[in-house]
Amino acid sequence: MLKNLLISGDDKRILAFVKFLISIDYPIHLHILNTDLSGSINNLISTVLCDQFNVSISDKSDYSNVDGFIYLYDFPENIKDDNIEFLKEKISNFRLSVNDIIEKGFTGTIILNGFRDDLLNYFASKFTGKSSNYLIGTGTLPSTLVLKNILKRYFNVGSSDITISTFGNNINNFISWSRSYIGQTPILSYLSDKNNLFKDDVLDDINYRLDVKSISEDEILQFKSIKDILDSLYLDLPHIMDLSNLKLSNGKLSSLSSPVIVNNKGLYQYIKVSLSDNEESTLNSIVDKSDIVINEIINGSKK
Repeated sequence: MLKNLLISGDDKRILAFVKFLISIDYPIHLHILNTDLSGSINNLISTVLCDQFNVSISDKSDYSNVDGFIYLYDFPENIKDDNIEFLKEKISNFRLSVNDIIEKGFTGTIILNGFRDDLLNYFASKFTGKSSNYLIGTGTLPSTLVLKNILKRYFNVGSSDITISTFGNNINNFISWSRSYIGQTPILSYLSDKNNLFKDDVLDDINYRLDVKSISEDEILQFKSIKDILDSLYLDLPHIMDLSNLKLSNGKLSSLSSPVIVNNKGLYQYIKVSLSDNEESTLNSIVDKSDIVINEIINGSKK
């Protein structure tokens, strides 16, 4: 039986996502909450090619049988700024959408994709009351997918041979090179060994391709990341991924992207990664900056 998913957010991105799912005939029933997209969806003749994927406009009074909710929102023009007003608007719109479906019986998993989804993940935990197992942001997964594929081609190995992660959020993140491996061998040892056939120019290629603006504007990359999450949740394909997730440490809640397990029961933080001192310091700095943005959003909303 097909899983039932709701989707809301930015019209343009939702329509593009529907076309992506049509192209791969993804096995879900997608219910769109944006009723103004009715005409655009009805005009998608390509849906007749799908044997599994099903899409409809939804305005029901009961969502108790729905498995998940995707909130797909946009990125601002200048992603380097904190964009406090932009975030406040997105959080407000998201809250209205999620409160409405919860009032109608929704109890499923929430999946977020857009600018600083780690922050929406944080606020979702506050106004939904949901467990962290059921709140997932795509986080740095798009960057990790690019990174793994560059390394896979460079070293001519399979994806499963590479262990590497990106930490932080989808605008400010870093690669944990100290815990990156091909098989059992650290990747940096390959690059530093002057007797091997590899050169460290791969690092220049990685730095070039991991441009945060380019990644944020690449919809196929964003949608592929959502698909990987859906695969793990609903198609019994569990996976370890770098996703925005919630952590409680010393009574303080934070949201950042790090390796987690996702399976048909939700998101689980069983992955323990020991970062180098420099990486740990960088991660703490990212968390501190996020705390400042969170406080500005909260204090601005009280005015």
